[in-house]
Amino acid sequence: MQFNLKLEDIKYLKITYKDSQDVVHTSKSAIKQIDSRELLICIKFQENLKIPVSQDINISIICNDGLYKTCSNLKYVFNEAPYTFLTLELPKNLEYQQNREYFRIVADYNCVYRVYDRNFQTKIYDLSANGISIFVPEHIIDDSSSTIFIDIDKKKMEIPVNYVRSEKIENGYKISFSFKEISENNRDFISQVCIKKQLEEKRNSIL
Repeated sequence: MQFNLKLEDIKYLKITYKDSQDVVHTSKSAIKQIDSRELLICIKFQENLKIPVSQDINISIICNDGLYKTCSNLKYVFNEAPYTFLTLELPKNLEYQQNREYFRIVADYNCVYRVYDRNFQTKIYDLSANGISIFVPEHIIDDSSSTIFIDIDKKKMEIPVNYVRSEKIENGYKISFSFKEISENNRDFISQVCIKKQLEEKRNSIL
């Protein structure tokens, strides 16, 4: 389908790009302007991050009516802390993906990560109804047998997970998983927790 979205239709973007070292990054982005030829978007500024132009950028567009996918060529990059601004060619086409987008929130809930019959008492970094990121002091993963036990508002959930990615951080690793098997009841509960948290954050930002 043709790109015909308006600024007011779009909640936010997720973009995937490469830095000057050919390392792939995924960033949440705000869209600032749409005209007949270009998109102007911004991401959080990161010191020493260099983004080469003339590369293809994969874009997920989260809208009021669902999720769209597209790609575009990066034309310009400039830094204006605390943001980095990117100018993209207006995408020619859009692919509609799904009509239900699960919000991801920053979280601070307790959980237990079970892998190779070892249990790690740890904390959740972020959470959505599709997946989870946790802190682990050592890089230990096993996609075939990992389980995360979550305790939120006295509701206990045992959810098998698939490994997605990991990131080295101070004193350990941030490891991200998608939910391999999750009941609709648990998915809906987590979705409501995320929506409630997002609404609280919006209210706090207004005050």
